[in-house]
Amino acid sequence: MTSEISNYIRRHEAAIAPLYKDYSQKLWDLSLSGSEEREKALVEAKERYLKVYNNSEEFRQIRQWKSLHVQTDPIEARQLKLIHDAFVPHQIKEDVLRDIVRRETEIENFFNTFRANFEGSEASDNQLRDVLRNENDITRRRASWEASKQIGREVASQLLELIAIRNREARNLGYPDYYSMMFELQELDEKWVFSLFERLEHLSEPAFSEMKAELDATLKEKYRVTDRENYPWLYSDPFFQEFPAAGASESLDEIFKDPDIEALTRAHYHSIGLDIEDLLRRADLYEREGKSQHAFCLDVDHEGDIRVLCNIRKNERWMSTMLHEFGHAVYDKYNDRSLPFSLRTPAHILTTEAIAMLNGRMSKDPDWLMKIGGLSEGDAKRVGASALKTLRSEMLIFLRWAITLVRFERELYRNSGQNLNSLWWKYVERVQKVTPPSNRDQPDWASKIHLASSPVYYQNYVLGELMASQLLWHIHGKVVRSGSYAGNPEVGQYLVENVFKPGARYDWNTLLKKATGEELNPEHFVRQFVDNN
Repeated sequence: MTSEISNYIRRHEAAIAPLYKDYSQKLWDLSLSGSEEREKALVEAKERYLKVYNNSEEFRQIRQWKSLHVQTDPIEARQLKLIHDAFVPHQIKEDVLRDIVRRETEIENFFNTFRANFEGSEASDNQLRDVLRNENDITRRRASWEASKQIGREVASQLLELIAIRNREARNLGYPDYYSMMFELQELDEKWVFSLFERLEHLSEPAFSEMKAELDATLKEKYRVTDRENYPWLYSDPFFQEFPAAGASESLDEIFKDPDIEALTRAHYHSIGLDIEDLLRRADLYEREGKSQHAFCLDVDHEGDIRVLCNIRKNERWMSTMLHEFGHAVYDKYNDRSLPFSLRTPAHILTTEAIAMLNGRMSKDPDWLMKIGGLSEGDAKRVGASALKTLRSEMLIFLRWAITLVRFERELYRNSGQNLNSLWWKYVERVQKVTPPSNRDQPDWASKIHLASSPVYYQNYVLGELMASQLLWHIHGKVVRSGSYAGNPEVGQYLVENVFKPGARYDWNTLLKKATGEELNPEHFVRQFVDNN
């Protein structure tokens, strides 16, 4: 029976690899130009790929093998586990699968190509963010924020229909809802994660409240606002998920208004011993009409064809985003190609997010600003305290934002018939301490692309931040034995050998324990950002 399982795994991977590559290529093509022809091609390619996991006879055989607890070597046991988990959500009727693929693609492409109506013209996400980042007139800021939410009205009904279908099929498979099913298939304990998030919310409450009170006072003074309320257009991000540049005593945007952000990204990774020349050549990094307005990394074939999409503007946000996305890319690039196809990926979503976040933080690190950003020692020292304060504030802001979205998304799948518009602002007001706009009854929640394109994903950002702090603690204490990160090739060597090369041969917590000596320990993040005064 062991040989039968081995032969099946080889056949499965030989069948799935070209289909995955074709699907990934079509996804990339649509992201560059959202035409109807490319949308249709992606739907067809994705359906061909997922139909492999729709085969009920194969799934029955896999379940039988698992129930018999057949002894296989650890690599094949892990492959079979991941193949099984990929089959589970696709044990649905073929026409339902086709319908889900079509709906998901249509919504995602709408996000890619939508441009808001602002002041009588079409405006991209970057243009609206520029207003929120730089405009002092509070009326214009409000108009920009409201424009950023227009897409929510356009997609909310389609998204709710898709959620109803996902829930129906998950319940047919024996799960309470789609959300709980995906938690289990991501090897996450839902109760443990939500208990952890409750603790993080409680621990961060004093630090967040103090930081936000100071931030709100600074912004209100700058924009000449006398209201007691803290409306969402006060901030530079439409969801208040990052620290506003206007709230810092030293603007980090000024540092990045002239330098080549591509070159700085290259220099950063070179300094830690990781070459990204090939990754930059395949990347698509600048804004244009019809292109996806977001940022992502895509491993097209698990053979080295890795692509990054960005929409660079010369500011600190895009510097951080480039470091983040190429963190995903180096993880994929330096994977062990001798591993089987299904294990030639990160151990988990949260582990690749951890690497991306660890590197994305560096644009606010004083040592990095001097070594890579090119600041003089005096300038780095001058902006250093402000940069570290900004980083801490941003981590607190992002933590509270992510908890808001994760809580809302669970309720969205548990009971999508409730007043979601009101629920959204209830969580935003309580957790993020942002005042709901008066008499607003709009599906602002639906303007967040992740709810449509990456369902049940956001908890991995928080877990990734926790892992990033744990990795940094280990790197400082055991790898470079100093408080530095950039400029140390030992960092890249450590990450390649201990995080990248193992691929998906271990579950995420086993990988982390092997890499740092302990399973996920949130205290490293708490010490770095919550308790750090």
